[in-house]
Amino acid sequence: MTAFPKLFSPFKIGSLSIKNRMVMSPMETHLCDKEGFVTEEIIAYYKERALGGVGYITLENTAVNPAGRVNDGMLCIHDDKFLPGLQRLTDCIHAAGGKIVLQLSHAGKEALPYFTGLQPVAPSAIPSPLTKEMPKELLVEEIRDLIAKFAEGAGRAVKAGFDGVEIHMAHGYLVNQFLSPESNVRTDDYGGDTARRSRFAREIVESIRRMVPEDYPVICRISADEYTDTGIKLGESREIARILEKAGASAIHVSACNYASAFFNIPCYYLDEGCFVHLAEGVKAVVKIPVLTVGRILSPIMAENILQENKADLIVLGRTLIADPYLPGKVKEGRLEDIRTCISCNRCIESISDKKLVCTVNPYIGKEGVSAITKTTRPKKILVVGGGPAGLSTAQALSTRGHNVTLWEKESQLGGCFRYASLAPRKESLGKFLDYLISRATKTNISIQLNKEASAESIKQFDADVVVLAHGARHVPVEIAGAKSNGVLNVKNAFTTADSLGNTIAIVGGGPEGCELADFLASRGKRITLVEMRRVLGIGLVAHPRYHVYERLRKMGAQLYVNTKVTEIGHNYIVISRRREADQKLEGFDNIVVPTLHQPNNELAVSIQAFVPEVYTIGDAVEGRTALEAIAEGAEIGGKI
Repeated sequence: MTAFPKLFSPFKIGSLSIKNRMVMSPMETHLCDKEGFVTEEIIAYYKERALGGVGYITLENTAVNPAGRVNDGMLCIHDDKFLPGLQRLTDCIHAAGGKIVLQLSHAGKEALPYFTGLQPVAPSAIPSPLTKEMPKELLVEEIRDLIAKFAEGAGRAVKAGFDGVEIHMAHGYLVNQFLSPESNVRTDDYGGDTARRSRFAREIVESIRRMVPEDYPVICRISADEYTDTGIKLGESREIARILEKAGASAIHVSACNYASAFFNIPCYYLDEGCFVHLAEGVKAVVKIPVLTVGRILSPIMAENILQENKADLIVLGRTLIADPYLPGKVKEGRLEDIRTCISCNRCIESISDKKLVCTVNPYIGKEGVSAITKTTRPKKILVVGGGPAGLSTAQALSTRGHNVTLWEKESQLGGCFRYASLAPRKESLGKFLDYLISRATKTNISIQLNKEASAESIKQFDADVVVLAHGARHVPVEIAGAKSNGVLNVKNAFTTADSLGNTIAIVGGGPEGCELADFLASRGKRITLVEMRRVLGIGLVAHPRYHVYERLRKMGAQLYVNTKVTEIGHNYIVISRRREADQKLEGFDNIVVPTLHQPNNELAVSIQAFVPEVYTIGDAVEGRTALEAIAEGAEIGGKI
């Protein structure tokens, strides 16, 4: 019997029967084509999640009107011409044993005019908090036309074989704009008190109910708290949920936030796991229909407890299923250690703006139809030098393919620089992912040798067919007057000797390493001064964690300088220089931390070219890499040797 009895109990929403309580969240992928048609890539992506065993999939937001597309990565259902592709998708999901619900959406004032060629629309002429574009206030007849568009979209979803529809009423999109007092200041019957602001949403549900078969699932996704001063709060959302239930909603999917509170909308590692569960619990207390909860639910233990405590009926998983589509099956089989952990870094979210879905921990995302690792027919003796993310990723792929793999790591433990990144506050998920990488390596036939530093001579003696150099960058100290003679530390030293650094620390360089070190030390009561040459701290981090680490440092009283250069370092002082200001001497530091430059490390590769048939250099040894790039590069090299 499974250790998660509630999580793996069957459930029904209307006519939709599902085998467990896990639901895949609607998440934009940019895997459709620019016109919004289904592609083979998007079918392969969702098929993989269906095979992974999730209860049902919610297809990403799909436009009921071309003017409501937020960008050219948004699927469409506003015309019958989209039906053949959508039908192929549902057929494939059903053949894989899955169920799939389509999310109907209109972006309202968040639709981009440069893309649609039209002025965006909204309940009221209030600019978008993100784009600052002024929308056109909808006329009543235009509102009625949009209600019909939602109903027509639902009708097409039925024809295409979807098992239900979800109406996107959250996250600052059009229906949420009507519901919110922050964005709806109309004085007619579609604005005013809660009931009138809910009229647009209510009439969409009622119109869809008339369009679809009886008991067909019509789910409403709401932002139960917009996390803004004047937006919707939970008390009002409970009233909205009751209105939607009476209108015919089959279930309420409880999310949070709008575009003005976007840094909380997709919770990164600085926010608590299960951070929106209390909202679902509040809504569930006032409705009789099922309630879905979402918001950084990473642990199956947490998911089971939420269900056991009756805080929600279904658990919505988003980025966790990007990271590991087979998570449901692994949980059911008790293989929790084999789950590829989502680290909530939000690189996937950032990647959408670049028109390509990626994932730090899953290098195969978006390549499901073409990235299967195949067994080699000609096994080789391969040496991988370096046990950081790039080396571990490469070694794992090579071993899976059937090669004879040995990995050398010069330190006493695996992980490389990634281990220090996982020490920073709120980044426990990085440590869990590193444990996963190491566990996967140790479970294979990889021969791992620690405290083993590679040299040309030792590699020659090893006599490998292939050598993959993932031994990291050369770390060269930044040249600042006085730095060499005054015993400055680098970031690694500071992380490993935090307790003996003293109480007052200056950190030169406010990139990701500097910010996370500052957070690490400030959380231990150290007084921090952080100096960054560029105009923003944390450049290199995704916007969500960059915002939160800045707020954390500010609230802990760190002295933060941007657009500021350190020109001199003394025994216990630094001299800073800012444009159009006199240089300033900051004194009284117990220790000063100076970053290192990550430079190419190709000397070893050059020295072994003469006697190793195949040599590959990857990761930071080529140039500075993020963990995402290092892991992806390792998987790619490992898959083709």
